[in-house]
Amino acid sequence: MKRNIYIILTTFLGILFGAVIIGLIERWVINNALSQGTLPQSYFYIREYGYISPYFSIGILILSAIFGFLLGRKWWNIVYVEKRRWRK
Repeated sequence: MKRNIYIILTTFLGILFGAVIIGLIERWVINNALSQGTLPQSYFYIREYGYISPYFSIGILILSAIFGFLLGRKWWNIVYVEKRRWRK
């Protein structure tokens, strides 16, 4: 039970990290448009999804969820199975 919660929470952490990456990409696109003297409306705005493709956003979220899942499994083995702590 504890292992499942640990892996679910690290997967959620990975998804949150992916959302931050998407936000940074959106911010870069908007800042780039404003620095060139154009309004962001001249870029291809995709309804409520933002300035980047929704497929690209979903792809980032899926990859970050997979990364979070794999990270959770790896760190579970390191911390709880192998009992490698940061103290010597």
